[in-house]
Amino acid sequence: MNRRVFAAALTAVTILAAPAKPPAAAPAAGGPATRQAQVTAKRGMVASAHALASMAGLEMLKTGGNAVDAAVAAAFAIGVVEPNASGIGGEGMMVIHLAGPGTAVAIDYRSAAPAAVEFPDGLPDTGHAAVAVPGTVAGLTLALQKYGTLPLARVIAPAVRLAEEGFVISPTLAGIILDNFDAIRKNAPLARLLSPGGLPLEAGDTLRNPDLAASLRAIAAGGADAFYKGALADALAAEMTAHGGRLTKADLASYKAVEREPVRGRYRGYDIVSAPPPVGGVALIEILHILETFDLSKEAPLSPRYVHLAAEAMKRGFADYAAAVGDPDFVNVPVVELLSPRYAKTRAAEIAPDAISPKVMAGEAAKRESPSTTSLSVVDAKGNMVALTQTISDFFGAKVVADGTGIILNNEMKNFSARGPNALAPGKRMRTMIAPTILSKDGRTFATLGTPGAARIVSTMALLVSNLVDFRMSMQEAIEAPRFYARDTETQLSVESRMPAATTSALAKMGYSIKTLGEFDLFFGGAQGIVIDPKTGMRVGGADPRRDGAVVGY
Repeated sequence: MNRRVFAAALTAVTILAAPAKPPAAAPAAGGPATRQAQVTAKRGMVASAHALASMAGLEMLKTGGNAVDAAVAAAFAIGVVEPNASGIGGEGMMVIHLAGPGTAVAIDYRSAAPAAVEFPDGLPDTGHAAVAVPGTVAGLTLALQKYGTLPLARVIAPAVRLAEEGFVISPTLAGIILDNFDAIRKNAPLARLLSPGGLPLEAGDTLRNPDLAASLRAIAAGGADAFYKGALADALAAEMTAHGGRLTKADLASYKAVEREPVRGRYRGYDIVSAPPPVGGVALIEILHILETFDLSKEAPLSPRYVHLAAEAMKRGFADYAAAVGDPDFVNVPVVELLSPRYAKTRAAEIAPDAISPKVMAGEAAKRESPSTTSLSVVDAKGNMVALTQTISDFFGAKVVADGTGIILNNEMKNFSARGPNALAPGKRMRTMIAPTILSKDGRTFATLGTPGAARIVSTMALLVSNLVDFRMSMQEAIEAPRFYARDTETQLSVESRMPAATTSALAKMGYSIKTLGEFDLFFGGAQGIVIDPKTGMRVGGADPRRDGAVVGY
C-alpha cells in the first residue's frame, strides 16, 4: 500500500498515531507537557504498534467480524509491518474476554524447545541454533477457529497484501535496522530483505517481502498444517539442517497451541484477568495485590511514597516470578499461593516506609533482555475484548530468515535458565514477562492493555493499571505518564527523565541508585490500550509515543 492509498484509507476512520518525536518537556507533576488527543469510537476499536496493523483489525470489525477476528488480522499484519518485533516465526499469548457469557480464556502459543537440546557451550542467543519451535500460526488459527467468526483467508488477507505491496518504513524501524545492521548482513536472506542495495533501508523507503506473502497465502489456503506439516515445514527444517539448527520437521508437527485458564486477581474493586504461566501475569497481579495493601488515596502520581511502594512491590513480584514460574506442563507453579491476599499482606509487611529494602534474592538475576515484542488490544461492538502480546524475542529474533519463505525466526532458546523452574527441557516452553491483561468491574469489561519491553513489561503494566485505577487517568494519560522500573536483584531504580526532581532526590535519600533515561524511552516498552467508558459506553484508546503506536475506531 503506497502513501497515497494509505492516507485515503484513513479518512474513513478515527485514528491516532503516536508522534515520531514525543513532547520534550514535562511539568513538575510528572505528566507529559503535551498529551496526544485520545481516540473515541462508538462501536469498535483496535490499538496496536502500527497504523497499518490497526487498520487490518478495523477492516474485520467493519465487515462484521468480532474482536477475535480483528485481533488475529492485526496480529498477522503487525508481523509484516513491525518485522523487528514479531511475526509467524515467533510466538505469543492472547487473553480473550467474551462480554455476554463473561467467559475468559488464554491462548498460549509460546514457542517450545526442540527435542534436541544439548548445548555444551551454553544456550545460543543468535543464529539457527537459537531458534525454538514457533507458535504464532498455531495460536492465531486456534483462536480464530474457536472464538472468531470469519474465515482464515479473509482475516489473513491484509497481511498478505502488506507483504506483497510493501509499506513505508518509519524512522523507528529504520533506526532499529541500522542498530542491528552488523548482525543483519551476516544472514544473506535477511540482508536481502532489509538492505537490498547493500545499505540498510531508511525511513521513507518501501519494504516488500513477497516470499512472506507467499508463505501467508499458503497458510490462508491450508491452515496451520501448511506451516507445521506442509511445504513450509519442509523449508524450515531444511534451513535448520543446512545451518546447524536444532529444529526439525518432527518438532514442528508435534507443536500445539494450548488453551489455558487465565490468572485472576482484584485491584481496588476491579477484576484482573491476565496471561498465565509460563509468562508474567502472575507477577503483575502479585505486584498489584501488594500495592493494594497501602492506602494511596491521598498520593499524587509520582510522589516519593508512591514510587517507593510501587518499586518495592515490583521487587517482590519479580523475585517470586524468578523462583516459581515455569512451563505449567513441566513444573507445579503455586499460582493460588502467590496470588492469595494473605501472601500479599505478608510481602507488604516487609516494606519499610522510608528506606529501600535489601536485594530481594528469590531467584536468578534477570538476563539482559531486548525491548522487542509487540502488543495489541481490540474491543468490538458487543464489548468483547482481546489483549495480545507476541514476539520473536530480540529485535529480528535470531537474525535469520528461512531462505525462500520470508519468515524471520525467533531466538527464544536464550530465554531458558540454567536451573530452576525455567530450566531447559525438550518440548518445554520458556518463560518471559509478557502479560496481556483485561480489566472488568461489576461484571462489565473495562480495559484491555498490554506492552512490550522485556523485563519492564510487568512493571509497566502495574503502573498502567495503577494510573487507571488509583489516579483515574485516561488511557492516553496512563500510557504517557513517566515510568520507572525496579528489579529484585538491584538497588538501581530506572526512571524516565520527566520524573519530578523532588521525587528522585527523596528516593536517593532512601538508598536508591537513580538511573535516568530518556523522556519517552523505548526501554520501558510501547503500550497500547482501550477503555470502555462505563457511563457512555464509548471506546477510548491510547497509543504510546515511545513507539509507532496507532489507535483506530469507528
